[in-house]
Amino acid sequence: MEAKNKSYKIFLFSEHYIFMVTNTLEKMIEAGNPYIISSDNEITETEFIDKTKYSDYSIIIALLFLFYHWLELILKGFLLVKLNIKNLTHHNIEKLLKDFKKNYPNETTIISFFQKYIEINNMPSFLKNFFNKNNLTTRNFYDFFKYPLTKHFNIEYDYASITRTEDKGIDFFKSLLTDIDQHKKYIVKLGREITSQ
Repeated sequence: MEAKNKSYKIFLFSEHYIFMVTNTLEKMIEAGNPYIISSDNEITETEFIDKTKYSDYSIIIALLFLFYHWLELILKGFLLVKLNIKNLTHHNIEKLLKDFKKNYPNETTIISFFQKYIEINNMPSFLKNFFNKNNLTTRNFYDFFKYPLTKHFNIEYDYASITRTEDKGIDFFKSLLTDIDQHKKYIVKLGREITSQ
């Protein structure tokens, strides 16, 4: 299969991830990011889970994994046309971004979107605090958004800064959803251009 076809398949596959992210963000915003429920009556565990199912406390880690995996797939889709497939068997999105900037230097709008969520110095404080507190970079997102401990099970990650965030979380969800909506059209346009040439 030629590189353009592989890229096209990756772009199509990536849609599953970003649809889940955007649909979930919409529900999180609509629900108001609750993690505490008060009532005059006793609340059952089932009721609590139902009322908090769209809070950052319940789903932010999985949502961020899906978002970063989408970024990885998009970057790989673009780079497949320019690079050898053997160079793309890793999950290091920092390296993928560096390669994207080198191969698509004129795509400044897309680059700025990627930089905002991949480079810690450009991140919204909601994410930056988490990465700094845990001394992490996005290079290893596959580890800390999939497992609560390091590979050798000796360090536990601290997710407190991205859970139970109330209004701060809602602001981040709205901003992320807006960024995705605004930049996805540029990503799709470039994807169509490189796979149809």
